[in-house]
Amino acid sequence: MTTGRPRPAGRTELARRGVRLLLERGLLSPADIHRYGLTARNVSQSNGVALVELGSGRGFAVKDLAPDREPGQGDPAREVELYRAATASGDLADRVPRLLLHDADEQVLVLEGVLAARRLDLQPEPTSGRFAAELGTTLGLWHRVSTGLAPMGPARPWVLDLAGPTRPAVIDRSAELSGLVSAILADEQHADALARMRAAWTDDVLVHGDVRFANVLVRPHGVATLVDWEYAGSGDARWDVAGAVQEYVSAGETLDGAPVTALLSAYEAARGLAVDRAVLTAFVAARLLVRALQLRSWMTDPGAEIERHRRLARQVVEPVPA
Repeated sequence: MTTGRPRPAGRTELARRGVRLLLERGLLSPADIHRYGLTARNVSQSNGVALVELGSGRGFAVKDLAPDREPGQGDPAREVELYRAATASGDLADRVPRLLLHDADEQVLVLEGVLAARRLDLQPEPTSGRFAAELGTTLGLWHRVSTGLAPMGPARPWVLDLAGPTRPAVIDRSAELSGLVSAILADEQHADALARMRAAWTDDVLVHGDVRFANVLVRPHGVATLVDWEYAGSGDARWDVAGAVQEYVSAGETLDGAPVTALLSAYEAARGLAVDRAVLTAFVAARLLVRALQLRSWMTDPGAEIERHRRLARQVVEPVPA
């Protein structure tokens, strides 16, 4: 059932809209607010996210699915489908936030508010083996479950289309970014890694598409929860795994170090399928190149970090000396 009420323009009132919707749909009651008190705040203007929290600790994450989202914010329809499927799976309890409400008229998604959880990148020791194993388990369980779900549109990484007619238009709006792309394509090792990944790519699961520490919440009891499914779709499981591995490599860990070993072992145990390490290295190299390109936009003076990530991308595909 929908309200039929025109939605307000913009996102500045998302928290207020969220509270109203929660009350109208019975997810909150005036008695709850009177008894426990309530706070509601916008936490991400670009992604359109608000948190609504009762004093009891119960809360909700409200996401704006408006069609005027910022470029590159992914496909809201896919996000709804994935949260719906994950909520229906008992195997994924606590590992993906539960979908509580999707209102098509209001263009709002309401999820379980994982309020007591903390982002993995904000943990005191984000690269610990314990967290790595939890992340591997969450990814493995998701990939195992997703093979039984209905196919979705492709989640093809844009890094595979740096040259040709499907090259993202945003690249050529910046001389610095287009120059970096040209340098990557001219680098023999970079080009070879991208070619290997392109040749190996297969749509075998529904991927998250943007696995990184900032999209992993660690609950108080230690379970790793994946959030922000806007880039999800049919894709190659190794792209998600490589996203996690890349975070550890970027943080100074090695492919044969304890965190990556814990991650891959837990992933394989949860999914019930081994990872081809040799092919995975090309995917990790591509992820490192994605991070190098992202740094061009994220940082004021990213030169040293870009070169470090390009060096790491070469290193992960270099053969180990006999």
